[in-house]
Amino acid sequence: MAGFNKYAAGAKHYGGGRSMPSIGPNSKVGYRYRDNKAKARRNAVLRRMKAVQRGTAYMNRGGV
Repeated sequence: MAGFNKYAAGAKHYGGGRSMPSIGPNSKVGYRYRDNKAKARRNAVLRRMKAVQRGTAYMNRGGV
């Protein structure tokens, strides 16, 4: 994830100057956006891997 690296050294920043993600009022929209973006990236990689295993060109829309 570009927004959060669990292996990074130092204090973690979750946006908006907050050091803890669930302290105080927060909006779930940002988490939903992040999760949907990660899910789309994962699905794209899986589609490409499956296309390579089938022996088709992974950028070919007709083969997916």
